[in-house]
Amino acid sequence: MWDHQPFGIFSLFAGVIALVGDAPEVFRWLATAFSLGSLALIYAIVRGCAGRGAAITGAVLFAFASSDPGTAGEGCNREIYMNTFVLAAWYLALREGGRRGWTVFASGTALGIGSTLKTIVAVHWVFLALWIAINAARGATFRAQCRSVVTTLALFAAGPAIVWAGASAYFTVTERFNEFVDAVFLFNLSYSGSSETFLLRLIRFFSPPRHPFVFDSALPLWVGLICAAVWLLVDTIRHKSRQSLAILSLILGSYFAICLPGRFWPHYYYLLVPAAVIAVSTALGKLVTHLPAFVPSDLRVLKCISLLVYAVFPVWLFLTEYDSYLHQPPFGITVNRYNSRDFWGRAHGEHVRRVTDSDDEVFVFGNEAEIYYYSRRRCASRYTMITGLSAGMGGADRRRAILMSELRARLPRLIVILFDEPPWDDWLRFLERHYGEAVGVDRHDQTGNPIMLVYALKDQPI
Repeated sequence: MWDHQPFGIFSLFAGVIALVGDAPEVFRWLATAFSLGSLALIYAIVRGCAGRGAAITGAVLFAFASSDPGTAGEGCNREIYMNTFVLAAWYLALREGGRRGWTVFASGTALGIGSTLKTIVAVHWVFLALWIAINAARGATFRAQCRSVVTTLALFAAGPAIVWAGASAYFTVTERFNEFVDAVFLFNLSYSGSSETFLLRLIRFFSPPRHPFVFDSALPLWVGLICAAVWLLVDTIRHKSRQSLAILSLILGSYFAICLPGRFWPHYYYLLVPAAVIAVSTALGKLVTHLPAFVPSDLRVLKCISLLVYAVFPVWLFLTEYDSYLHQPPFGITVNRYNSRDFWGRAHGEHVRRVTDSDDEVFVFGNEAEIYYYSRRRCASRYTMITGLSAGMGGADRRRAILMSELRARLPRLIVILFDEPPWDDWLRFLERHYGEAVGVDRHDQTGNPIMLVYALKDQPI
């Protein structure tokens, strides 16, 4: 199988499948377990920064926002798993102020493991490394400060170095090192290519071109994030607060990680949800601690106002999440993002299963891998999704040649063609020789234009 992602998520899923089996519910429960882990880490981080009341508020906010449909939180995207490792890294660093050797090493290791899910986690490593370096700069002389910073950063880098050195050694021993580097690193450079400058990407974040609904269902959280970020910046400058600097660095790390690929898919924004929750709940906690200076000294009045402050954002967030998610029918949850794609893929998978035999292989020329799952038919090529075959992507011509050699060697019983990528000459000649005219077509429900063609082998018609 070929994909332009690292090996982490596949290793995790393979292990879970080996333990409990392969079913959609398995991965839903797995995502829930990681979300609960993120919730616990958010609680621990906020409690250390702003107290128990703020930590409870943060846990409640994340309980609502962790399944936010605007950022694809109700799915099983790998950002759900990445967040847990990122939060673990920041929690470990904050625990000892980035000064204890074992916590620094463990923090770096957490990010190293998280980067095996997506390499974009490296952005978080940079921001956390800067914060750790600031905390490590201690000593009577400049030389002593430099020695402390270098030693601490070496420990912080050791974890990711061990993770990726081990992975490189494994792929070298199994004679797949070049493919590993090509898919995980080189291809992603072209995948992240954009005609926009990086500065424009930072602005585009606030107005994603294809998915303008990203902010709708969790609008209070995004508004609160902007306000909290301003307060954190002021607190960092005026009071030299290293905790505020840490949270601000977490926000910036998530923000840059979203903008860097230049794609702005909804699930990318999910990386910023934990940072937003931590920032808002911490700011609320700090606000409550300053209330005695502005309200009467009556303890009951102070408690009532404190509870009101803590309740405002959870109630507001609940109302917007309820409108966009909690009371929506299942189809209504993802219709803005995917239209009927989930249901459509399952229906066609069942059609493929009905007209083929269990030992038949098929090929889907598109990114609808769920057709393989629901048809229970094996893909005739390593390209279960065709992102790597897209024109303009680095190495696309070589991968197309590999695809054609695999299909000629196996001749899938059925080929499903979606209009995700224009055909090329060799592909058209292959279809004409072995498959002829399409035996099935699916049309757009509004325009009537074809959106999918189905071909069967000439000597094995369906």
